Amino acid sequence: MHIDGHELGILGTITGLYGVTNGVLGKGWVKSFIHRQPVAAFSVALGCVGVMMPILIPPIRRKLGMPTNQYDSGRPGTVYPKYV
Repeated sequence: MHIDGHELGILGTITGLYGVTNGVLGKGWVKSFIHRQPVAAFSVALGCVGVMMPILIPPIRRKLGMPTNQYDSGRPGTVYPKYV
């Protein structure tokens, strides 16, 4: 798996935000947040999925042999789309 600086930045930001929030709100804040505000919690979950997609999708596309030139055009072995 190839990890660029952008992926490390995303992961570092997410873990840092979780650490700060956990320090400010204390133990059990996730469970109470989900229980008290389920719509907002679902929105946060969808946002996290959206942020993680650029990290998860390119390796899956590489394994399936699909074009990945949008994500890693400088890497050797990049698959480009075949135009008709």
